[in-house]
Amino acid sequence: MKRTLAALVAITFLGSSLSLPAFAAVKAGATCPKAGKTSVASGKTFTCIKSGKKLLWNKGVVIAKPTTTSPSLTPSPSPTPAPTPAPTPSPANSPISELSTASLFSSLEKCKIVDGDPQTTNMTAGFPIPTGRIDLVKGAKVQIIGVDFPDKSAGSQTPEQLYKGITSSVEKFWSSQSTVPVKMDWNWKTEWLTMPNSIKSYSLGGSFFQGKFNGDAYFNFARNAISSVDSSVDFSGVNFLFIVFPPGVTNDEIGTFLVHTQGTYSTNEGNIYNLIMAGGNYATYDTYIHEFGHALGLTDIRDTEDLGNQKSDGMFYDVMNNPTYPELLVWHRFLLGFLENSQIHCLNSSESSTHWLVPVESLTNKLKGVIIPVSSTEAIIMESRRALGFDAALASRNDLTGLVVYTLDSKVPYRRSPVKVVKVLKVNESLVIGGFKVTNIESGTFGDVVKVEKA
Repeated sequence: MKRTLAALVAITFLGSSLSLPAFAAVKAGATCPKAGKTSVASGKTFTCIKSGKKLLWNKGVVIAKPTTTSPSLTPSPSPTPAPTPAPTPSPANSPISELSTASLFSSLEKCKIVDGDPQTTNMTAGFPIPTGRIDLVKGAKVQIIGVDFPDKSAGSQTPEQLYKGITSSVEKFWSSQSTVPVKMDWNWKTEWLTMPNSIKSYSLGGSFFQGKFNGDAYFNFARNAISSVDSSVDFSGVNFLFIVFPPGVTNDEIGTFLVHTQGTYSTNEGNIYNLIMAGGNYATYDTYIHEFGHALGLTDIRDTEDLGNQKSDGMFYDVMNNPTYPELLVWHRFLLGFLENSQIHCLNSSESSTHWLVPVESLTNKLKGVIIPVSSTEAIIMESRRALGFDAALASRNDLTGLVVYTLDSKVPYRRSPVKVVKVLKVNESLVIGGFKVTNIESGTFGDVVKVEKA
């Protein structure tokens, strides 16, 4: 285990877009942080406007065709689109370049950049994944417990009936990110656990951003809920616990989304180290998908120093940055064991080489990334991005499609971005970085062909 700072708060929060504070639910009529701010959600671009004395999201402008979504707890959820496989390259649209022999780049050890940040214990930007996190290839076993209150009843619907849409969306997203098969086992407690006291008596209301979040109240509440169902739930093998609430819970009743990955929750069958629970308008698809990533060991890849005004900090992609273009970076896929070894080329020499990269979003086992190790904690990484799969919103951002060149510095401290985009190269564009010249020599529906040579 890495060193733990005594002052490190063992909770993480979702930022719902580049222009929003973490966890804001973006939908028409919902409150927003600042006039003029924009955010993409549900296939629309929403703008924050002043209505009287309030700041509210407007009706939004459609930027893409709507997609079918699963049932939701909220009237206007953020939909999770179905992945769109990239076209299979054929002689008509394949790159014509002679590519370098893959076996020259198959030794991946030097490209397993180690985590250089001394602060974090439960999340990482480099190898290895911290102890206690979920290896999705080996399998996530999730137990869902529904909790209601005498004054906030769930009614006749079971937890599964209310939350199946969200859990299905979580599984759909994370399964699509991996070439290697992953496993998710969802287990539902059929009956709701009704707590003995009113919902507000547990002191779970209030926004974290307003200094009203009471961490101990959340952790104690979770432990009390577990203790109450321990005799009736078999927690054998469970490595992730979801505590869910009935619809209609307001932010002043349960006001923060919590993922706890640095605590221990004891059961009769063993310990659980990953917990999610949410209330108010934070129980959305995007939020659950993002927070699931923390349980896998991924850190946020944006500037969160000011939690109420988070910034992209030079990164535009990946669900750990924002849900607008959420497909995982090739680096995160490599870190999580989601790629076959042949899908990464690790450059271990200064010889010129050429590599055909298929779009990272495509459902294929072809080459997806090139890594140049600069040191044990730094690397230059290349991947191809297209408006495919969960990156459908890239259709309106031509500047973000192409050969993406970015840097990894795992020494960057927690709450800052360890990965930053240097440039998105179009065909015939070049970039000199770290003593190498990188050139996009061919581009098309097949992806991008990159030539790497010593500068």
